[in-house]
Amino acid sequence: MTFRGKRGLQGLLILLGSGAAGAFAWQLAQSPAEKYIAAMDNPHRVLKVDEVIAKLELKPGMIVADIGSGSGSFAIPMAKAIAPDGVLYAVDIDQAMLDHVAARAKEAGVTNIRAVLGEYDDPKLPVKNVDVAFFHRVLHMIEHRQAYLNATARYLAPDGRVVVIDKNREDSPDWMWLNQSDVDTWMAAIGFYPAQHFAVFDDRYFVTYQRPYGKSVLLKKGASKKN
Repeated sequence: MTFRGKRGLQGLLILLGSGAAGAFAWQLAQSPAEKYIAAMDNPHRVLKVDEVIAKLELKPGMIVADIGSGSGSFAIPMAKAIAPDGVLYAVDIDQAMLDHVAARAKEAGVTNIRAVLGEYDDPKLPVKNVDVAFFHRVLHMIEHRQAYLNATARYLAPDGRVVVIDKNREDSPDWMWLNQSDVDTWMAAIGFYPAQHFAVFDDRYFVTYQRPYGKSVLLKKGASKKN
């Protein structure tokens, strides 16, 4: 994507110049899908999938978009959590990754996943009533973050949530991570604000964003407290 892809997002690293006469960017070639899948499925990766799903309180019938679904580490269990009548949209810019997720879903007997080939600045979801748009360590790999979030918001239900799990730059020597304060700013520009902060990970933030609308958690007392 200039969403360089979680393979489909972990692939193209784009360095944006700031303060110079004109922004610049350079890209590194994407890794083969097979290599990225192997990295994503490494059993030593700390994902805490069950804890994340529990915090999000996913329920049958919900519509969820896993943005940058990669190898399906979250897509498959999330789809199970919202079955039988909920739908999980697995979004990636790499068709090979989507084919892999579809194969995993078939093997697991999961029938409520829909693969969506997104674009660099738009997830291209086929519906506009998404309850949860989920970005797990993905947003930092998208080049035009504000544009992508703007596009994502158009597919959400009025009280839909945008979930971001990422890492602050000061917590890592790697330049590519995103400070939560920057994410807060981009989300505020489209009328979304931090609704819940979950203390699940030691090395990254886990925040849900909502509009102050309808059944939004923002309208409940003490909504933004850490859990």
